[in-house]
Amino acid sequence: MMKKSLIAMAALSVLALSVSAADKAIPDEELGLRKTTLFNEKVAPPAVEFTKAQPGQAKKFERSYENAPPLIPHSVEGLLPITAASNQCLGCHMPDVAKSVGATPIPASHFTDFRPKTTLDKSGQIVKEGKKIENTTDIVTVAHKMKKLNPARYNCSQCHVPQANVKPLVENTFKPVFTDPALKGKSDLIKVINEGVK
Repeated sequence: MMKKSLIAMAALSVLALSVSAADKAIPDEELGLRKTTLFNEKVAPPAVEFTKAQPGQAKKFERSYENAPPLIPHSVEGLLPITAASNQCLGCHMPDVAKSVGATPIPASHFTDFRPKTTLDKSGQIVKEGKKIENTTDIVTVAHKMKKLNPARYNCSQCHVPQANVKPLVENTFKPVFTDPALKGKSDLIKVINEGVK
């Protein structure tokens, strides 16, 4: 009887909260930075001026946070889009070339397969790389080194973005904390990928 009373009280509490939340509904026009609907908007978007510095001549940006994908400090004119037949980023950023041209080398994480074969056996047990996984919360990332760039990392511009001289609509007050000051300019993701898992 006590259990049924507790369930009934919990259900009534949820109902009361949902009714009070409905009373405080926020109109669509107030949800974001835009204060009108897209259909009524008359404000022209701000002019965007991307950097014109050529590769090799631009000043590198500090990473936005530890192991963040580095920002592209140079012009990408003529370099994008990346296609299956053409990725001009590789000409300077492959590790065997990068140092000689002063480019940021593609890190080891991009030459690693983090998606090894995972299956279910007949009993429904998870099997990863041929080993049964007992506790799914303890699954560590299995990393396989590859001789070539992982095809999942081929499209550089899905993570790395060029910078523009634009006034932000909202001030960014985020301050990154780096465990090692050297990580402001490089990645150690491949070394720490399982940190906190084991």
